[in-house]
Amino acid sequence: MKKTIFFFAIALAAFSLQLKAQTQTQGDITLTQMPQFTHDPNGCWSYGQMPYTVMIANSFLGDSVKVINTTYGTLDDTASNYTGQNPWILTLFIQAPYFYPDVNMNNQPGNVILPGPTTKIINVHSHTALDTMKNISNFITGYVSNPCQYGDVSGKVYVDGNSNCVFDGTDVALQSISVSGMANLTAPSTSTTASASGYTDGAGAYSMKIQQSYMTDYVVQIPSNYQFIFPSTFCSPVIYTNTTLPQANVDFSLQCTSNIDVQCYASSSGAVRPNHSFFMFPSVSNTGCSAASGLLKLVLDNRVVYNAGLSTNPANTVSGDTLIWNYNNLTNLTNNGYWNSFYAGVHLTPIVSVNIGDTLCFRVMTNIPTNDIDAGNNDYSICLPVVNSYDPNAKEVFPKGSGANGNISLTTTDLDYTIHFQNTGTAIAYNVSIIDTLDSDIIPNSLVITCTSHNVSPEWLAPGIVRFDFNNINLPDSTSSSLGSRGAISFTIKLHSGLPAGTQIKNKANIYFDSNSPVPTNTTTNTLFNFLGVDDLKSTAGSLKVYPNPSNGKFTLELNGMSNQTESLEIYNMFGEKVYSTSGLRLQSSYALDLSSYSKGVYFVRINDGKKNYTDKIVIQ
Repeated sequence: MKKTIFFFAIALAAFSLQLKAQTQTQGDITLTQMPQFTHDPNGCWSYGQMPYTVMIANSFLGDSVKVINTTYGTLDDTASNYTGQNPWILTLFIQAPYFYPDVNMNNQPGNVILPGPTTKIINVHSHTALDTMKNISNFITGYVSNPCQYGDVSGKVYVDGNSNCVFDGTDVALQSISVSGMANLTAPSTSTTASASGYTDGAGAYSMKIQQSYMTDYVVQIPSNYQFIFPSTFCSPVIYTNTTLPQANVDFSLQCTSNIDVQCYASSSGAVRPNHSFFMFPSVSNTGCSAASGLLKLVLDNRVVYNAGLSTNPANTVSGDTLIWNYNNLTNLTNNGYWNSFYAGVHLTPIVSVNIGDTLCFRVMTNIPTNDIDAGNNDYSICLPVVNSYDPNAKEVFPKGSGANGNISLTTTDLDYTIHFQNTGTAIAYNVSIIDTLDSDIIPNSLVITCTSHNVSPEWLAPGIVRFDFNNINLPDSTSSSLGSRGAISFTIKLHSGLPAGTQIKNKANIYFDSNSPVPTNTTTNTLFNFLGVDDLKSTAGSLKVYPNPSNGKFTLELNGMSNQTESLEIYNMFGEKVYSTSGLRLQSSYALDLSSYSKGVYFVRINDGKKNYTDKIVIQ
């Protein structure tokens, strides 16, 4: 009883308007509702609460009373008759207060009705059945003489196909896009800011009310995750700032060029272990607004077994060691403008001869549309080392680098990151979020998502801090489904140019499963290192061609446009370490290279013709 009396005392001390009490009787129970109402014109809010006085006419020692909030299904309060008082009189309280920061937004004085939850009161007799007073509807009415003022802001969110900053023609309206507003306030307001929000309808239109009282200025914005898709232009700001209300035609006319960039990628659900199944996630995405259709192919390592029945989105066709999917009309205008891709979860199991130290290699590829602006990212190879144990919530970087410092070539321009996560709890994870604070030597706006195991909504929280939300992922726990409990996201990002040798690039992420405490990943470390003799591990277009690639280690090199000088051929591993070299070769139009004795993985071949170096990546399966 001390708890309920304390809350009631607060209500009386708030100098609130005492409203008319309401009394009703049912059986042994007599209930008196005493609504309280307070309005603060400076804070622009109203507060209501509903204490109860309950009298039990025929009460005995051990009786109890419960207040059940039937709206929310909660027990709001309870008390017991420890003294045998009869009649028994007590005060109870509905725990949920009624708080309305935007009350009376019609800007006119008058009555305000604050509806509360429906409740029932139960008296449990120690010697008889229950007495129940059901369906008590709570309404608190108060009078507001000096309401705060609010103004309307409205507009559209759409893709401006003809780039004229007007919604017309073939422009595409974006539905269910969150638009938020925030007003900055000054004295005598008791708050410093006031917020509002709305969503676009089927026509891309939105409308919201923003507090005008005590306002100095306000901003209106759409989520920053659209920066991953649509560039900002003079008629597509990320944020509007204004000082007057109302405002109409506050439009977000997003820009999108006719160029498309179809790219494919693949990642895994974690490190590969002997005799343990894992998932491979091949994907294809299109960062343009024009639709693209085609085939996605995954070439499997011959030491894994594919299980279509346990795969997510199994292949449409299987041809030998190649899985093939059809995808249609892939565009960023689908999924309401969020980053979108076509992907599959491929269930694979290593054969019994696969051991620790082996490497499994895969290749994913897709067709190249005629207007694709980058044909180089339509073919991707990935090799997975076979290990014993691993951290299911971990971060990987490629190139990994050599040694404890993760030494990578001084000429490295891009890093590829993959974040793995697994629900190791005891129940479903409904939502998963990853927050990654990027190193200051990384260019944030160069981030490109390359693969994801589930639908993701990315967002910039601040410069260099990116958040990936997997909403409604319903990730099962690892006990229920070891494979189904896993997920991953991969992205590539560029380094600032001109970084000196010795520069370290460190990164780790925090993974949030619902409202649980964050799970930190390991910290990846790369150090720019000047490997002697390694100038560049990039291809020189039109000069060196390697095929077949990947292969079992036997390659043919086509040496187009080189001089016939007698020079060198060198092989480097993925860490930039030289593993083979020879000199005194007479360069010809083609050259047979046999690396079948080398371990499976990614290598770089470099040829020097006496004038410059020619380099290309090769994959041994």
